[in-house]
Amino acid sequence: MVRVRELAQDDLGHVLESARRAWPGLRGAHVVITGANGFVGSWMTETLLYASRAQSLGVAVTAVVRDASAFRARFPYLAGAPRVAVVEGDVRTVRLPARFTHVVHCASAATPAENAGNPERIADMIVTGTANLLSESERVGGVRFLQMSSGSVYGPQPPDLDRIPETYAGEANPLVPAQRFGAAKLAAERRGLESVKRGTAFVAARGFALVGPRLVLDGTYAIGNFIGAVLAGKPIEISGDGTPVRSWMYAADLAAWCWMILAHGVPGSAYNVGSDEAMTIDAAAARVAVCAASSAGIVRRAEPVPGAKAARFVPDIARARAGLGVSVWIPFDDAVARTIAWWRQ
Repeated sequence: MVRVRELAQDDLGHVLESARRAWPGLRGAHVVITGANGFVGSWMTETLLYASRAQSLGVAVTAVVRDASAFRARFPYLAGAPRVAVVEGDVRTVRLPARFTHVVHCASAATPAENAGNPERIADMIVTGTANLLSESERVGGVRFLQMSSGSVYGPQPPDLDRIPETYAGEANPLVPAQRFGAAKLAAERRGLESVKRGTAFVAARGFALVGPRLVLDGTYAIGNFIGAVLAGKPIEISGDGTPVRSWMYAADLAAWCWMILAHGVPGSAYNVGSDEAMTIDAAAARVAVCAASSAGIVRRAEPVPGAKAARFVPDIARARAGLGVSVWIPFDDAVARTIAWWRQ
């Protein structure tokens, strides 16, 4: 198991400053973080520990992971940090400490490949896992609970809808294989709403596409594959026709937003978390090539269909901006450059 390098000081400092209004409420807190071995979970764990050291918060962390030895091997500086306890277990059955104050639930995240390979297991982990953690929180009482949800809860975004708001009435259909992940996330959110009535301050962060250090570079994420290609000196390959419209948020912005949602989000509410800077896959590939000073070229595997409307997956983020005072501080080109620099180091 390969050790994963620490995050850059600039990124840690960015989260510390951008989420500065979240930290006072975490002083002396005991935070349970599930999925701490993953992309989002490791960012949340590392930024919390950094803030705790920087501001003497005295935070205790319980990191819930499926494989404790793998977590310790990949992130020894997190697993071995003061006041961090590592608990190995399945979120569907794990028992949490007798007392804790906050939960950051990241363990129900799944890659498209995992979701396609075993959608029933992933859906069960999302729904049953969230229900178990909420039951544990209800036992303790007064817990603030952040569910890492997904923009996929809305189902396919209509091509003529510029950006999708939290008030959009569409829902992912559990009978459509490609939408089961989003349907499970939505079911988990609804279990969270029940928990609000029982005293748990449940909030959901509906994540959209991300970019940043630790993102997989050889998987099913287009932006990760683009960055992986330029780092290897290879042409960027676009598997489709390049017309789908997406947006990407840098992981440091994601972490700052999530800490603010946990600390100040309205219980029972969901917040879109992502960038609203929309661009086509074609345009994103070209900008990655420029950021990396790559001359290897871009290869598109399919040609656009004349007259076809482009698929979209872009959030409306007005609710988070107005209610929490957050912003997309790190623009796309800077996000890509930071990611490339982290991997090159």
